[in-house]
Amino acid sequence: MLDTELLGKKIRELRSSQGLTQSEFAQRLNVSCQAVSNWERGISPPDLDNLIRIASQFGVLIDDLLRPQKEELFLGVDGGGTKTEFAVVSPDGRVLKRIVKSGSNPNDIGFPKSAALICDGIAEALVAFPGVKGIFCGIAGITTGDHAKNLSAEIKKRFPQLTVQIGTDALNLLAMEDGADMAVISGTGSVVFVRKGDEVLRLGGWGYLFDQAGSAYDMGRSAIAAALEEEDFLLPPSLLTQLLRKRMQVFKVWDHIHALYAGGKPYVASFSTTVFEAYEQGDRRAIRIVDETAQALARLLNAGVSLHGARPVAVASGGIFEHHGDVVLSHLKKYSSVTLLQTGLPPIYGACRKACKPQAGKCSEDFYNNFSNTYGGLKQ
Repeated sequence: MLDTELLGKKIRELRSSQGLTQSEFAQRLNVSCQAVSNWERGISPPDLDNLIRIASQFGVLIDDLLRPQKEELFLGVDGGGTKTEFAVVSPDGRVLKRIVKSGSNPNDIGFPKSAALICDGIAEALVAFPGVKGIFCGIAGITTGDHAKNLSAEIKKRFPQLTVQIGTDALNLLAMEDGADMAVISGTGSVVFVRKGDEVLRLGGWGYLFDQAGSAYDMGRSAIAAALEEEDFLLPPSLLTQLLRKRMQVFKVWDHIHALYAGGKPYVASFSTTVFEAYEQGDRRAIRIVDETAQALARLLNAGVSLHGARPVAVASGGIFEHHGDVVLSHLKKYSSVTLLQTGLPPIYGACRKACKPQAGKCSEDFYNNFSNTYGGLKQ
């Protein structure tokens, strides 16, 4: 038997997800406003022709409109400077849809563009899964000024049916493990976040002009600087310099200097992989650079414990940990007693856990396994 109230609710949620009024929606379908009102209130369902038009309008199957919604769904959003990821999940962690868009840090692209990008991603998710109820947006730069307050207002205005939470992207990392008060990122840049009550504190993360070590950029820069010193006859020859020249396809690293400046921070950071290549072959200079990276991260982690009372457990994230975690961890243990946890999943996992928790109280015991098994199998 057709549940006209549920059908009407789905139509209303789909219409709202595209920011359409009943009048605008009626015009698109060439029907009366009263007809749309009757559909959405469950008084009378649309006939087959109109069901086909509605499904076509929102890019869904007729079965999606008629099928009973057996469970509430949730939406996690992880927004950074490079990309923004959206994931629709079930309460037990099954990933039903992934969407990836460009970066959404409002301090990089401005608040209007950031809010529009995030709302468009939410709308795209709701078209496929109008049953989404709760959403958590962990967005880089959102805690600056009134950005969080304004984004919440924009989302509520466009999607009044959603329960919305908004915070910094650091919360996505901190939500990945219940027992962790800290999160350490070592990628192109490096930073440690500390959860202290309702506040999230930052240690490091000053940017490449002022950070001294702990990131891929710092490793690449140290390797290149040492190679240049070697070519000025200030340092003895090393395997690391030979590998840098080979990768750059130059006789001397100096011959590549203009390309290095043109490539900027990401290009310099890419040479961290050469450091690890030399490390695996026992190059002393590479070993020293890796050790300095571990020492820098250890200082930040130790400060989180000693200065802010954090538990000595941290979630580890970023490209360095993802690709060379075992090596870095072996050095970190010499300088810090903080236990580092690697989930093997991206920060969107934490955002989805945050989205689910307010409704369910806690995540399902199978949440991690279900997320892990379904995340990679979905096309973006």
